[in-house]
Amino acid sequence: MKTTRDFTSRDVQRGAVAMILAGGQGSRLSVLSEARAKPAVPFAGRYRIIDFTLSNAMHAGLPYVGILTQYRPYSLMDHLSDVHSWGYGGRGRTAAVLPPYRGQTDASWYEGTADAVYQNLGFLRRFQCETTLVLSGDHIYRMDYGRFLAYHLEKDADLTIACQAVPWEEASRFGVMKRDDHGQIVDFQEKPKHEPISNMASLGIYAFRASTLEKRLVEDAARKDSQHDFGNDIIPRMIREDRVFCYEFQGYWRDVGTVASYWDANMEALDPASGLDLAAWDVRTNVQAHATESHRPLRISPNGGIRNSLVSNGCVIDGDVEHSVLSPGVIVRPGARLRDSVVLNGCVIGEGAVVENAILDKRAIIGPGVRIGVGEDAPNRNLPHLLNTGLTVIGKEARVPKGLRVGRNCLVRSYAPESAFAGKDLPSGETVG
Repeated sequence: MKTTRDFTSRDVQRGAVAMILAGGQGSRLSVLSEARAKPAVPFAGRYRIIDFTLSNAMHAGLPYVGILTQYRPYSLMDHLSDVHSWGYGGRGRTAAVLPPYRGQTDASWYEGTADAVYQNLGFLRRFQCETTLVLSGDHIYRMDYGRFLAYHLEKDADLTIACQAVPWEEASRFGVMKRDDHGQIVDFQEKPKHEPISNMASLGIYAFRASTLEKRLVEDAARKDSQHDFGNDIIPRMIREDRVFCYEFQGYWRDVGTVASYWDANMEALDPASGLDLAAWDVRTNVQAHATESHRPLRISPNGGIRNSLVSNGCVIDGDVEHSVLSPGVIVRPGARLRDSVVLNGCVIGEGAVVENAILDKRAIIGPGVRIGVGEDAPNRNLPHLLNTGLTVIGKEARVPKGLRVGRNCLVRSYAPESAFAGKDLPSGETVG
């Protein structure tokens, strides 16, 4: 049996293929994921969420990657159109987009995460690798997959699950597990509704013995009562019948599945001490897929100012930007102030406008003199479970009229015109569009 010391990068290259699950809807991200898959949501200015998993695969030297798409895949597929950005596409290095597909005459939606991999067993068999990594494409993290695979081989495991302790109050959002003194998992709950058995949470990062994975997927596909899901079906069965181990990961990892967690992670990108260090991680992205504004230089006027912010190419700063993240092509007009906000491609902040604690989707137009983020901190009346931390979300290409006061926890839906607003105030907790 190999030890961690014996396991080399060449073993990684020869022995592992990665399957990235990138078809998630991300419904808790509200309007940010209405028209795009969650892995395609922009992050930290110039990136997409999936860039982090793909960059990890690139740094580990994994030569074969399958990217499984489903929900609204158009912007994601456009982003993945040039896989050379992550070092793929050359000789012996393959990254393929795999939409739902069974054969020449039989195609269907993926019925679950396990079914997605099952439908692509032909892709896995093509490479005859001993180990299959199954990865989520919608998390922000930097992991050395080589160390993870070394632990998996050292334990002679059929399945190894990367895990991390989370606050007890958040355990119900994850699959949680118990392990023995040797690291073998002895019990597992998928998103427990009541008392969780532990706060050791699955990170959605799996290493399978390829032969065992294929066997379990084929068995599961034949079961009529299965949800064909790794967390609900495959993992519990393997814990009962196979060797399943927990790999405790100590680094930065975030599930940006809610509006609040997405905003939090963007803010953490402003502080490398948080553990999210974009420069040190060497995250790659497809810059060619961005609109033309990403190829223009950033311009800051004599009256413009930027403090502790990430500001991308093509932005024009004539106002004041503080503790915010700006994607390419954002325009901040004279006298405008932007604080504690995430602003995606091509947005315009009008003259004298004040935007605080907000997320603006692509090409939103904020009129002159608008104030966003004022008033009481009342939860959103329609979506209190999504908007309850004071953040206001402005949807794609929405137009907020001149002089409007917008409260906290408000939602302006995508493409909302100026005529959708009544009066001069949008109270906290209200929705427009």
